[in-house]
Amino acid sequence: MIKNVALVFLFSILFSVGSAFVKPLGSASRVGAQTSVWGVPTSRDALVMMPATIQKETVKTAGPAVLDRPQVERKERVDSPAKQRTREGGDAWEVRIYNDGMNTREHVARSLVQVTGLTEMLAYQTMMRAHQNGIAAVGQWVFEVAEMYNEGLRKNGIISDIVPVDEEN
Repeated sequence: MIKNVALVFLFSILFSVGSAFVKPLGSASRVGAQTSVWGVPTSRDALVMMPATIQKETVKTAGPAVLDRPQVERKERVDSPAKQRTREGGDAWEVRIYNDGMNTREHVARSLVQVTGLTEMLAYQTMMRAHQNGIAAVGQWVFEVAEMYNEGLRKNGIISDIVPVDEEN
């Protein structure tokens, strides 16, 4: 009995595989119709030969293109508040530094020497005054020089400002 079941199973497999290659009897056929096996046409006329390389269409132009320069809107420059100050107090302006917990005393003294050109001793004394009192005057200069020193100290991370000197004494 097991042999009979195996034979029936084998026969059903062969029948299903074989029927895939045979054209069904009930299908209508026309003259010149193409049949296919596994999606491949069996007629030689159905094959289309393609070139091995694809050619790109050439587009003819009138010549090189010339681009116009784009129009750029000019914005008025906004100056920083330090540059907008009026020169109230004559020619003398004082640069002041403030004590902060961020910078080390060594960094403040070194920055004073590098930016303003103070001697190491004077820079150390100025730094100690700012450390003990919370504020110290670095020196007095004309507005442009004081502004330059103030910006240099700020770039080094030191809190500083400039104020006009009153010469009413």
